[in-house]
Amino acid sequence: MMSSDVSNFETRMVAELELYWLIHKHSMAKVINLPHAQSALHAWKQEWESLFEQPRHQFLQMGYAFGQLLMYEQSLSNKSAAVREALLSEMLRLSTDIMRLATDTTDDRTQFLSDNVFHLATFAAVTACRLLSRYQEELRADSHLAGTDAVIANTIQWLDSIGLPSHIGHIMANVIRTVQRRLRSEASTLAPSTQKTSDGFGIPELLSADFIDFDWDAIMPD
Repeated sequence: MMSSDVSNFETRMVAELELYWLIHKHSMAKVINLPHAQSALHAWKQEWESLFEQPRHQFLQMGYAFGQLLMYEQSLSNKSAAVREALLSEMLRLSTDIMRLATDTTDDRTQFLSDNVFHLATFAAVTACRLLSRYQEELRADSHLAGTDAVIANTIQWLDSIGLPSHIGHIMANVIRTVQRRLRSEASTLAPSTQKTSDGFGIPELLSADFIDFDWDAIMPD
């Protein structure tokens, strides 16, 4: 696919479309076959390995980490308590990786990125809030735990700083802030509010703390 007639952007779009089709196909299965899904994601990364050395590769990294995160979440209910604990730790790492990839690569084109980038960062932040709310004891020894609240706060501030108040970033910042206030009230002061955050912005059902369709009860320890 890489040639002088095809731009980096065009090639990356093809790679991302293939990735998200792959994620969709595996996530729609009644029972996730985690090794098979991981193998498919790894094969995708190998196929497009050259793009990971090109400019703007962080968006491919975010998508790849998102695919892993989603597969882990959907396979947790089928795992033993010991395996679940290991997956929870990996999910926390992937969540923070996604947020850092988003916030550490800001430039003058950030406000013009596709909404998907902001959705990924928001999904990662909400997932981290949920993990910390329900499984802080299990994750206490995890090396990623200590700085996670600060990473979430930094993500909120980053989203709040993008473009005009009508930009999707500001809306997603309020989504995270609202979830954090419900689940991590002790940490919510780390990200000072600069926007209207109560009921002035609706939370998409996918990310709502009350209505999210993930089977979080299934990952409670045995």
